[in-house]
Amino acid sequence: MTETTRFFHEIVDIHRAIERWFTGRAEPAELVPLLARFSPTFQMVSMQGNTLGKEEVAELFGRMHGKRPELRISIDQMDTSHEWPGGVCLTYRETHADSDGFQTVRRSTVLLEASADGSLQWRHLHETPVASLGRS
Repeated sequence: MTETTRFFHEIVDIHRAIERWFTGRAEPAELVPLLARFSPTFQMVSMQGNTLGKEEVAELFGRMHGKRPELRISIDQMDTSHEWPGGVCLTYRETHADSDGFQTVRRSTVLLEASADGSLQWRHLHETPVASLGRS
């Protein structure tokens, strides 16, 4: 697997885990390894323009377990913006849909870095709303 493929897999894999968490299909013990993917210095700019650190993301995830049972998250249009030894800046499109057909779409830019043990850490995420498509 190339480094680029590994980075793309991380984007898809973490969103599968987030979807499982929000839908309640994940067991409560799965939160610890999910949050471990985020660097202790993780920062996120949400679609509303708020800045969240890892603690705020952990609180959000804690509140959201099972709260969106019909949520489906899809990822596409992944592209490498910049890559260096041990890290990458990627862009991708993320679509959230529910059983009523309501969709929200965002473009995201993420900074991923490899830890000393080789695992990938999310360092920074910036989400920008594209559209609320309503019912499809």
